[in-house]
Amino acid sequence: MIWSLSSYCQQYWLNVSSPVNKTLTKSFFIDTVFGWAAGDSGAIINTTNGGNNWVKQSSGITNFAIDDIFFINQNSGWALANDFFFQGTVMLRTSNGGINWTSSRYPDTTLVFNTIYFLDTLTGYMTGYSGLIYKTTNSGSNWFNCFIDTSYCPFLYLFPKTKLYFIDHTTGFACGGQIDIQGMIWKTTNAGANWFTYCVASEPLYNITAVSNNKIVANGGDFEYGLSTVISTDGGNNWNYELNNILARGYSLAFRTQKEVWVPLNYLQSFAVNTDSGNIGSVWREIPSPDGKLINSTIFMTPTFGWSFGSEGVIYKYNSAVIGLSDEGTGVPGAFTLSQNYPNPFNPSTTIGYTINSGGMVKAEIFNITGELVQNIFNNYQPQGYHAIEWNAARYPSGIYFFRLSSGGKQETIKMLLVK
Repeated sequence: MIWSLSSYCQQYWLNVSSPVNKTLTKSFFIDTVFGWAAGDSGAIINTTNGGNNWVKQSSGITNFAIDDIFFINQNSGWALANDFFFQGTVMLRTSNGGINWTSSRYPDTTLVFNTIYFLDTLTGYMTGYSGLIYKTTNSGSNWFNCFIDTSYCPFLYLFPKTKLYFIDHTTGFACGGQIDIQGMIWKTTNAGANWFTYCVASEPLYNITAVSNNKIVANGGDFEYGLSTVISTDGGNNWNYELNNILARGYSLAFRTQKEVWVPLNYLQSFAVNTDSGNIGSVWREIPSPDGKLINSTIFMTPTFGWSFGSEGVIYKYNSAVIGLSDEGTGVPGAFTLSQNYPNPFNPSTTIGYTINSGGMVKAEIFNITGELVQNIFNNYQPQGYHAIEWNAARYPSGIYFFRLSSGGKQETIKMLLVK
């Protein structure tokens, strides 16, 4: 038996009390303490204690949905909503974690923005159905239009864009497209001044993320051809496209580890899960959602800290008591492996995951570029299974560091980049 689909859905996700009964479609966490989710009828909810409690915030909107929400720290955040048939895009902004939101209308009511992304408290981007990408350098007080190269897809470059994602302050991506025509990705290497267009799939893409600086993954699809994935392994210069044999669309893309990725499938009342990094040719399987709820957004901040949000305001927390999914269904790791830290580059904290196939003494150390030992993380007994640690490098200078893990006579090392 590979997986027992019906028996494991409740085990992996645990219900948490919600302060709203409106459908939640978007979520955002800055760390394992502060998080937000948003959705229908202007609903925004927030946690300041790692999800132990959630409270409703007042967005000032009641008649239409929050399309996207983004925070750069625990105080500074932005959200977008649209009454586009009548008055255009509403831009929401907070400087106190959402306790108070201020709103303004984008002056050009012919433009529709439904996704937003900020690099820092000043520099941000937004795009949407209109297909244009706009940038701000003053926290959103003013916006200007970015240039989109038309050479590769000359007639399609203004197709809708549904998600923005940046690897660093210069390299970023957008994904989108049009149903029954094209799925597309746009890339910038100069902080959004110019965007190059890639036509990569037969159906729209709805989410994009980086597993590393070189590996970029996007997903999407439609109800006719089903869930699809596109992957680049060279930093977004070339893309491979594949249908995943599940008749659904993927709006959210959440890597629990570098190997295990979850995609909520909304109306199918299930998740698509892959245990091979979503690689082309690998198998995607369906896992029923808990309580048969429609799940719209899933997010993992660490391998043991994950959340899902969906219909009727439901909130589910990943059950950290379980190890994860495996093709054998045992949940027992079969190798000694060390995953690349995430995020990387980082400032000041990063998460490092690893698996040990039998209990024993485990040693973790940090070295600088000259090979000098700068910190002993731990040297103690650990049980078999998946583990993750967070390294806070606030007291160390920018530069290259090496994390070395030793267990059972084996060693693995990864390179990490601290950028302040």
